[in-house]
Amino acid sequence: MLPKSSKQFLKPTAEELGHEIQVINDVTGFFYTEVRKALTEMRGPIVHVPNLGSFKAKPGELPKLKVKYEKHLTVLQPETFNQMATKKDVENRLEKVNNLISLMKSEKERRAEFNKLKNKTK
Repeated sequence: MLPKSSKQFLKPTAEELGHEIQVINDVTGFFYTEVRKALTEMRGPIVHVPNLGSFKAKPGELPKLKVKYEKHLTVLQPETFNQMATKKDVENRLEKVNNLISLMKSEKERRAEFNKLKNKTK
């Protein structure tokens, strides 16, 4: 199976819908920009993309990422504005990872409780 570039779909889609290629390009660009933002900002443990699927955060990789960011923070010495900005960025990423870990933990506990109640009723 050979992957196809999105450029190959712009012209046929524009002709089919009766719009300019630029409009179709802007819409697809906006959509995928929003998808990338949702993934990089770790908005939730699962990011649903219509007609494409779901992207799940890997629970085993999050602690590794947390350790990586914590190690990066210990190495940084914010003496310059550039390093202060880097430190702030790494702190924000660490906070997002911690939030995602807590969300996934609470979801796991909720599912365990649900399964426990479900198995009691049988």
